[in-house]
Order: sequence, then structure tokens, then C-alpha cells
Amino acid sequence: MLDCTRLQQLIASLQARAQHPLPAHLIALRIAGVHVGDAQPDVARFIARHVRGFRLSGDVLDLLENAGGIDSRTALLAEAALKLRDAGLLPGWRNEMLAVGDPVLASIERAACRPLGITTQAVHLNAYVNEDSLFVARRSMHKQIDPGRWDNLVGGMVAARESLLQTLEREAWEEAGLRIDPSQLTQGRRFHLRRPVAEGFQSEIIHVYDIVLPPSIRLANQDGEVAAIERRTVNEVVDAIERDEFTLEAALVMLESLTRASGTSEPYY
Repeated sequence: MLDCTRLQQLIASLQARAQHPLPAHLIALRIAGVHVGDAQPDVARFIARHVRGFRLSGDVLDLLENAGGIDSRTALLAEAALKLRDAGLLPGWRNEMLAVGDPVLASIERAACRPLGITTQAVHLNAYVNEDSLFVARRSMHKQIDPGRWDNLVGGMVAARESLLQTLEREAWEEAGLRIDPSQLTQGRRFHLRRPVAEGFQSEIIHVYDIVLPPSIRLANQDGEVAAIERRTVNEVVDAIERDEFTLEAALVMLESLTRASGTSEPYY
């Protein structure tokens, strides 16, 4: 049986890493007057100098209202992302578009989200075999972020124009060769990570889902981003979380599920 006090202590420790105050030096990014991100100062200054439609005033970078509708704003953000990449201010390039704002004000290349501190949405799936074991996945060594660390079975960012379920279905197939029956899903809580990272500032809302899979199921990565899939006992997973073998996101996702299943009302933010 899991020790609920141990789980609560682990969550408190992880949340201390996941809930940072906003660094004072960041530049607020506004689109049509709405605060959508918090940019690195060198990134904000570069955009204001090199991309039309942006204005930097004090500690605020505005994409002006007269920049037009969603398509026009998306085009200006695409121009900004390309120029940042060419100037060496944008790490990597994903060719994935993510939504900006809620309701959506524009879309932007995924690689630009953390340098601009734009809030992203992600889905994660805990895949149980029974109440005592679940599948976990090891990230490929060529992943840009957290290479070689362990994850829950499925996780990914919600693409522009995708629903949470559509993203979960896509990621489940790509990462584990798993076809999801939505009726078998249990939706858990969501929480918000806010922390400085190497690329800038991570602001990410994570939606947690659980599923129970048959012991005989065969899982296989399809996109080359997962190095291994293993079945582990819950106690083994908790031990590995204590050893810091899992990504911060995955650790919090699995602990959310375990505390929810045990009836613990540990808060998630």
C-alpha cells in the first residue's frame, strides 16, 4: 500500500520546482491588448526592432490591435519566429503550430513559445495494467529536452486547431502504437507549470488522463522519440521519482493520478 504522507511530501517537493515566481526581468507580451506571455528581454528587443506590427514600451511588448485578425497575427508571429531563428535566438525548430491565448488570438511555431513565455497546453496519459502497475516510457537520447529521462506512457503538446482528445489520440499512436477508446479514459485534474528553463520561461497547463490496458497488450513507439517502454509496479515508479529519474511533468502527472485514486485531495495548480 502506498504511503500517502510520502506522496504528499513528494508532490510538495516537486511543486516547489514547478511553481516559480515570474522573474522580474521578463517583458510582458500582449496581443490585441491581452497578456499572453513573458518574453526574454533580448528576444523582445529583437522583435521590436525587426518585425513590423510590434512595439516595445517599457516592460511590455505589444502586437498591436491594428495588426488584424488571427491570420494576420499568426503571419506576424511566424515572421518573428523565423527572424529569431536566423539570428540564433530561437533554439531548435519543430514545424508544429500551437495556439496562443484562450480564446485563441493567433498560432505560433512551438519552438518560440518558451523564449516568449507563451502558455501552452499539454495532455498526459497514465496507462495502468491494474492498480499496482503501469507502463512508462524512456525518452530518446536525441530529444532536445530531457533526453533519456523517464515519462509516463504518453504526453504531448496540444497543437493549434486540435482538441485535447485529438492530441491524446495522436500522441498515443505516435509514442506507443496505442489506439485509444475514449470511453475507457478517466480525466484527472489539470495543473499549471510555471518555471524558468534553458529556452526561456515554461508556462504549461497539463491535463491528466488515465486508462487501464490489458496485460497482453503490445506497445511499440512509432515516431522514434521513445527509446523504451516498460511495465513497472507503482512502488517502483514512486521510488524512481524520488531518485529524480522522471521528468518533472511526468512525475507530477503520475502523482496526481495516484493521490486521486487514494482519495487524497492534494492540491494541484
